Amino acid sequence: MKSLSPVNTNYLLEVSLEQLHSESTTWLSQIDFWRVELGFFQRLLERVAARMPTEEDKKRIDHFQNLIFYFKGELLDELRHNVREHEQYLGYQLDQRAPFNEQIYRQVHKKYEAKMDAFERDYRDYKRDLYRFAGKFL
Repeated sequence: MKSLSPVNTNYLLEVSLEQLHSESTTWLSQIDFWRVELGFFQRLLERVAARMPTEEDKKRIDHFQNLIFYFKGELLDELRHNVREHEQYLGYQLDQRAPFNEQIYRQVHKKYEAKMDAFERDYRDYKRDLYRFAGKFL
């Protein structure tokens, strides 16, 4: 999910605030999708657990389920809350045409972009490992 960063030295112009708005709304949609997908992964793990795997496999199932709870119950909730507030702040500023410190907003946006990218990498690794594990039982 690499996008143009808010301040990128490879470009002469900064990305517009409207583009930052669009990126934030895309992040919110992505977070919602991940939450739905994690529900599917929970059901997949329940199906795998019903196939009576070994004790070692049950430990792996617990590990995957714990990560689901962590991702869904902590990381994504916090990320969604923060991105939503960030987005609402920009929306208010653009609607009111009120002066605000745009550079600070861009720095915060870049911080959320880094968090989204980091989560996406971790989540991709989680999915890869889960698919490999569950594939043994299906």
